[in-house]
Amino acid sequence: MRESDDNEKIRHFRTGNRFFNENGSWWFSTREGEEGPFRSREQAEAGMARYVESIRAMHAFKLKQSERYKVDDTRRPDPSIWDKQIDSL
Repeated sequence: MRESDDNEKIRHFRTGNRFFNENGSWWFSTREGEEGPFRSREQAEAGMARYVESIRAMHAFKLKQSERYKVDDTRRPDPSIWDKQIDSL
């Protein structure tokens, strides 16, 4: 913590230790916030492992979906066709 920080509860993401005990419960920090409470540090560590795996799975799913629904520009009709249809009205 910097000397200029007045609030002692400020937690910085890249502090090296992402696990902390607060009021008898264990938590872990992520970029998105804090996760918990857990009854023990071991449960918090297991929770973090599940959290990381869920983020990886979500990322893999998004990649798979983006590939699945990737637009194939070669199959699109020529835009001039639409102009011809409008002109014929």
